[in-house]
Amino acid sequence: MNDPYAFTSQITYFDMNYISNNISEFLTYRMNMTVTKSDNTKLLHNGGTYSITYTDKISQSGNEKLIFSYDVGLIDNVYTIKNLKITGSKDRLISFFVEFWQTSKNFTAPAGNADVSLLTGQDVAKFYFNNGKPYIAVINNTFKSIDEFKVYFEKLKV
Repeated sequence: MNDPYAFTSQITYFDMNYISNNISEFLTYRMNMTVTKSDNTKLLHNGGTYSITYTDKISQSGNEKLIFSYDVGLIDNVYTIKNLKITGSKDRLISFFVEFWQTSKNFTAPAGNADVSLLTGQDVAKFYFNNGKPYIAVINNTFKSIDEFKVYFEKLKV
């Protein structure tokens, strides 16, 4: 694909299947990673948490991986992402943050608990260095709960 923004999308309050497939395509084609483990549990009728683990295709040691944990709710029988937490190796987290959201890498040597965040659509994507145990958290900047989003969504359907 020639379009560098082809994969970028708002994540929260979108269909989990669409977003997780989009992220999987990005990781496969842009970061050379593959799914190595999916959560075998079924989501409850009202949602729950669903995790997918990706590992570098080249490094089969398992050291270079990303784990996506989706917090999901149900809206009109569609599993909808409330928020997302991504954990894994620091280098892969930095690469994902910079490449997926098309931002610049300007935090090569952070000090302590330095955080980096960006706004994309309604999402706030935050990179936490967390004293050597980094993670990315994606939350919605507009809706604070799935119930608040449901009210808004119902108005759109009218």
